Amino acid sequence: MVEKLIKNVISAMQDRLNDEQLLMLENVLAINLHGLEVKEECTQLVTSERHWEKILRMYIACKRLENCAESTLIAYQRCITMLFEGINKKIHEITTNDLRYYLAVYQEQRHISLSYLDTLRHYISSFFTWATDEGYINRDPSRRLKKVKVPRKLMKPYTAEEREHLKDIAKTERDVAIMELLYSTAGRIGEVVAINRGDVDFINREIVIYGQKGKKERKVYLTEGCMYHLKKYLASRKDDNPALFVGERKPYNRLGIKAIQDMLKKLGRSAGVHAHPHKFRRTLLTDAGARGVPLQEIQAYAGHVKPDTTMLYVAVKEESVKSSFMRLLA
Repeated sequence: MVEKLIKNVISAMQDRLNDEQLLMLENVLAINLHGLEVKEECTQLVTSERHWEKILRMYIACKRLENCAESTLIAYQRCITMLFEGINKKIHEITTNDLRYYLAVYQEQRHISLSYLDTLRHYISSFFTWATDEGYINRDPSRRLKKVKVPRKLMKPYTAEEREHLKDIAKTERDVAIMELLYSTAGRIGEVVAINRGDVDFINREIVIYGQKGKKERKVYLTEGCMYHLKKYLASRKDDNPALFVGERKPYNRLGIKAIQDMLKKLGRSAGVHAHPHKFRRTLLTDAGARGVPLQEIQAYAGHVKPDTTMLYVAVKEESVKSSFMRLLA
């Protein structure tokens, strides 16, 4: 019956898709329907899915309705799946001690940071609280899981000298343009790689980007340096890919997140600087704060929902503190 179902779907889509797309559709159907049984009399897909898997599927569907980013949904699914496979108990049998033991062993075996450990605790608590509220279980075993106390580290932005050094040793105009855009827009790496050439408004020096978190549109602006290097890079392009940043060789595919991360990592090693994409975001937000831009405006520019999140990025420079102290108190 599964083979017949696949055949019927392919046949129905034959006039709408080309051969390559039909083959891809057939492969996707074969993978997703593998292990399922189709009963013709009620036309339902029946599977020996475990009870917790059904609940997790419903939970992910609810989170998707809440407009959670797809990357977040994948992280939730992976975390909860590993939890159940590790504990190997029915959902209503899991206790608080089971959860504590699982997290303790996970941390010991994988040597994860306290910050990531608290992220896992948050994922687990969110799932079990939802399952309790929805009536799948009678009590929430995660309720007594306490938040992990994470020492707050001040994440340093790039210095002006470090940014210039990275641009000086960059191998291509494209790489300089990427660094300028990451700084100017304070964009998340996923937001930046999704930008197309047509998204850039050179007249008003702005771009409307589609936020990864919360999925809201927001305007970001281009510095003169960013405009100069972006125009220079685009003028050198010989391809017709709509993506703003593409590979250096044919077939000139859109540049991905890992490619930019690797590029910055290599430049950072050569420059003796700890370089990664998110650091440009932190640097712009810190510079904006140091130059008197109100926190509320920085929050809007960054696309943060809460001002507390913005405060984690906006580092207060020591010289600014000293200057204010000497001027107002000394």
